[in-house]
Amino acid sequence: MSDESNLFDRWRARGQAFFNQVSAELMQNPDFVKAMQAAMKGKERVDEAATRAMKAMDFPTRTEFRRAVARIEALEQEVAALRAERADPVLERRTKPRLRKKS
Repeated sequence: MSDESNLFDRWRARGQAFFNQVSAELMQNPDFVKAMQAAMKGKERVDEAATRAMKAMDFPTRTEFRRAVARIEALEQEVAALRAERADPVLERRTKPRLRKKS
């Protein structure tokens, strides 16, 4: 098993070295750098357009969505607690209103 893990570690190290070498060469290429910058600007524009479209369709933001999920979870816990109280016969006897007999 250790021979296999050694072999895997060597392959991984070679792969990382190759990746680092290729990355360094690409980053030295001005055409590649320009293409990457253009791609990043394009991605920013797409993100902005998507954000505008979602706002126009009245989609909730991540913060609003997370807040709604948190509120739903809190309500679920409250409902579960109320159900547990109802299921507990001791609590039910204590909290159940007693009817008085008319004299």
